[in-house]
Amino acid sequence: MKESVSKNETNNKKSKDDRKDNSISSDNDEESSDSPKKGFRFPTPPPFLRIILIILADLITTLNFVSGVIAIVLICIDPQSTIYFLWACRLILLAIIFDFADGIPARLANKEPGFFGTIIDSIADSVSFGLAPGILIAFSYPFSNPQNQSYLVVAIFSVIIGVYFASCALYRLIRFTKAPSKKWFKGIPAPGAGCAAALYGIMRLYLENNLNWSSLSIPIVGLLCMVLTATMMIVKIRYPTTKLRKNPIEIFLLGLTAVVLFSLAFIPLK
Repeated sequence: MKESVSKNETNNKKSKDDRKDNSISSDNDEESSDSPKKGFRFPTPPPFLRIILIILADLITTLNFVSGVIAIVLICIDPQSTIYFLWACRLILLAIIFDFADGIPARLANKEPGFFGTIIDSIADSVSFGLAPGILIAFSYPFSNPQNQSYLVVAIFSVIIGVYFASCALYRLIRFTKAPSKKWFKGIPAPGAGCAAALYGIMRLYLENNLNWSSLSIPIVGLLCMVLTATMMIVKIRYPTTKLRKNPIEIFLLGLTAVVLFSLAFIPLK
């Protein structure tokens, strides 16, 4: 009897240990499924070349920041100037290219994102894809020259929506900095939202200048789209990341997207 009881106790202990091991392995499997797989890494370049690549990456990030600052300055100089407003939209699109391009020399240098680089990138993105698009939306319909009372209401709402857009972009960037994920985005990225705001500004100018379309439907539909875009930045819907991979089809589609965006940015206005 004693031997059978001891055997049962040992079997129970083994079953408990097996359950613990299975639970630990399942947790590890979940973590490994969420964690990104290590992809292709370039060979580490010589020290001198690596320093040049790191400096180049920081320089491109700085150009991203400068593009956003110049866009803000152009809008604030004269919100009613079609040329200034159009070039502000183009500079936001240019900042998106800089934001994408700064990772190329960093990957070539096998540089892991450090504290300094992360802070610079976050500041540049908050200016170029948060503050600049927010000001662009806020000054879409300036107060100084409203055509009628309805446009005055639209101007007030454009300021509110611009502040909302900038706040959502800042929240999105803070959340990404705290918990970056290389596999999924929670909410659309701030550069994508900034691109939508820039295209909104360009299409508004095109419809009003080339087609003489002065109906209230343009600002109403456009501003509602900006509210939706800003909200999609803060909702926790997962989107797959768009990191540059070795797949030539993905590289081709990214290049084609950049060409289409800049083709839209340089639509001639009357």
